[in-house]
Amino acid sequence: NCDNVDTSQWSYCIGDCTVIEWKKQFLHDVPHAKLKHWIITKSSSHLKVVCNKVTVLHFNFSTDCDSDKRDGERVWSRKAKSAEFLSNVNNWLLLRTVDY
Repeated sequence: NCDNVDTSQWSYCIGDCTVIEWKKQFLHDVPHAKLKHWIITKSSSHLKVVCNKVTVLHFNFSTDCDSDKRDGERVWSRKAKSAEFLSNVNNWLLLRTVDY
């Protein structure tokens, strides 16, 4: 659930790819609906985030990682058991890869 339905401005962070800072990078066209259904898919080259059937992020590991995050492409391009959605507090999406 999103407490502030008046905003579609959601910031995001991708572990090892972007700076872990709230309101630094933003998702695009997040629907205003209070109930949000998130689908997060990962390939060896991209991370895709869909909210209520709208693609809000299409992140390319080789071109979209911060320049100081040199491990991002290596970390996210490998096979992983899952990706975790860690936070939705204050309209902030925090993602990381998980290798159990």
